[in-house]
Amino acid sequence: MVQMSREQEITENLISALIKNHATERTRSLLLQDYYDGEHAILDREAEDDYQPNNTLVNNFPGYIVDVCVGYFMGKPVAYNSLRDDVMEEIQDILEYNDEADENVELAKKAGIKGTAYELLYMDEEAKIRFGVEDRENVILVYDNSVNPEPLFGIRNYSIADPEDPDNEQKAVWFIEVYTDTSITSYTRKGTEGAMEFVGTVNHFFGAVPIIEFPNNDERKCDFEKVLTLIDAYDLAQSNSANTFEYNDDAILKIVNMSGTTSEEIQSMKKKRAVMVEADGDVGWVVKTENDTANENYKNRLQKDIHRFSNTPNLTDEAFAGNLSGVALQFKLWGLEQNASQKERKFKRALQKRLELIMNVLGIKGKDFDWRDINIVFTRNMPMNVPDIVNMVVALKGIISDKTLFSLLPFVEDPDEEIEMMDQSIDLDEIDLSEDDEEEEPGEEVTEEEDEDEETEQ
Repeated sequence: MVQMSREQEITENLISALIKNHATERTRSLLLQDYYDGEHAILDREAEDDYQPNNTLVNNFPGYIVDVCVGYFMGKPVAYNSLRDDVMEEIQDILEYNDEADENVELAKKAGIKGTAYELLYMDEEAKIRFGVEDRENVILVYDNSVNPEPLFGIRNYSIADPEDPDNEQKAVWFIEVYTDTSITSYTRKGTEGAMEFVGTVNHFFGAVPIIEFPNNDERKCDFEKVLTLIDAYDLAQSNSANTFEYNDDAILKIVNMSGTTSEEIQSMKKKRAVMVEADGDVGWVVKTENDTANENYKNRLQKDIHRFSNTPNLTDEAFAGNLSGVALQFKLWGLEQNASQKERKFKRALQKRLELIMNVLGIKGKDFDWRDINIVFTRNMPMNVPDIVNMVVALKGIISDKTLFSLLPFVEDPDEEIEMMDQSIDLDEIDLSEDDEEEEPGEEVTEEEDEDEETEQ
């Protein structure tokens, strides 16, 4: 996190220096993205010679760790509620317009891969509020040096590659946007070392720097950063095991005291699977001796350590088999819950900032809204033992409110709507099915004219 005094003037030299210092973090961010995508260090290993096998097996633990953490934390959309219906209606329209549920998942995923993620708010051509995900390598957010740091300004630095040489950053055109609490100033430059050229400045109406950081934790570490060396060791062990098997498949045929054997005879022996051995002769294979038990124990230990130190459960383990009780499941997911709780605190603060910036724009439009009027609710996406939950709800009937009871049921999405539906439902036990309402037998229906004739005769 970059910090400086509020008195610091934002100059082109300062912007260039911040971008240059950001290069190391940019490289690290791209490396972590490569690991998530399966581009591991083992792929760069070269064979010692042309005769040695060189398997480079990638075991994508980073992808597994991030996907499990994000699925558990953000698998169920964030819920919003408020006592003010007018506020919720306005905010819900904006969130749906931006596909906010998908946006939150992408933010959590980016933060899980790179340690932090950013969101940029802007106004589209129709003057509607929009927000989108920005990668860590493209954003520099500068904070003040107060006890509770607040953003001073942000820099968005991205490039469009040269079509003829896309991998050369020096030939790319770089775009630099500087966001303050009131304006956006744009620059361009040719290559990473070129001079900055001023483009222009426009004002915005968010009332603060419209870039929000979504840190994964205080250290801004990704979900698998603590186990990177273990992952590299596991890739190496698996690749070496594959090399051993391949090497033994190509074992050397050993022929003892049969020096007169020709190549054609050896081929014939291999083809016919039969061999004639002289009295003091012998035929066998030269095979490298391998301690399979120690090798497998080593790989199993690495795998367990990866799950242990990343606080990510191995969902294919036998410990997750069967119908576990809710308490047992919570104990097995305890480490994952600690990660999710940490993510939730950081994420909630960022979502509150998003609401605050949105409210600032709505305030300019004459709407008196306060972001504090909205409550943010997170729900873990974990397997549920529904019978246990239902029994608990039944036991609590009459002790706590119906709304709270319905909110405990995982299959009830809107407790208020469910209560309203219950009030409107028909109780079949209260319907009076007396004998007077019995249906007439077919063919015995009496018309009004026949009824009048009977009365005249009488």
